[in-house]
Amino acid sequence: MSASALVDLERYPIESAAGRGGVAAGYARTFARDGVAELPGFVRPEAVARLVREADTASRDGHHSEVSNTVHLTLPSDDVDPDDPRRRTVRSALRAVPADRIPPTHGLRELYEWEPLRELLRIILGVEELHPYADPLGSLNVADMGPGDELGWHFDQTDFVTSLAIRPAGRGGHFEVATGLRSRDDEDTDGIRRVLDGDTERVVRLPFEPGTLLVFAGRWSMHRVSPIEEGPSRLVGLLAFDTRPGTDSSELLKLVRYGRSEAHDVPWVTGAGATTAGADGVTT
Repeated sequence: MSASALVDLERYPIESAAGRGGVAAGYARTFARDGVAELPGFVRPEAVARLVREADTASRDGHHSEVSNTVHLTLPSDDVDPDDPRRRTVRSALRAVPADRIPPTHGLRELYEWEPLRELLRIILGVEELHPYADPLGSLNVADMGPGDELGWHFDQTDFVTSLAIRPAGRGGHFEVATGLRSRDDEDTDGIRRVLDGDTERVVRLPFEPGTLLVFAGRWSMHRVSPIEEGPSRLVGLLAFDTRPGTDSSELLKLVRYGRSEAHDVPWVTGAGATTAGADGVTT
């Protein structure tokens, strides 16, 4: 089955340049304004069922990690006030399936390598170029979160993240966003502290509908996945692109997220010519 057979092309006719432009126009305006674009029903329900089966199988080769860090994905600083968000830590725990465990026969990889999808994202993001990650482990992931797992409040260290909702948790696992907390000129430390203390005034919960494609600018909006309370596990596909060619993840990030920094010898991934990107947390 090709990637085009997975997508609802009647609703999202993106195989042609004209179709992509028509689909992307409204989402591009929304993303520029809000830092988020949601494309519900992008993958057809029967194709989502296939992705669930494939993700469950691939998850057996995933790596479970648990980390503690600040909302900026750093270690806490002892040089600031004890109540400063830069000194407070949050917990994140999940199982990550690396790209070298997602073969070409899987629908998620078919989508990731499909040129019309990349072009659609490029237009929504409003960038001149968009390239797949050169990271042989992090270019394409499945995030599998079971009972007890969560992603604590954080900001991303990349400009955008693209994800595909595959399966919601039985209970819990909500994607929550504290909008407008940060800009290039204002860190809004007080706003960050209030959210960490439980204030929900600026928190929005985005719906989790299987088959939804999400483009999210997590560098500027603090976000989390609330604790998973009951199974089945929450499954999300993470598709990594960058405006620069050859972008890689740091070795430390690979070791933490996947338990190793080298890819297995498989023909569908490569790390040649990569440059190192910041250590980002898995999101959505």
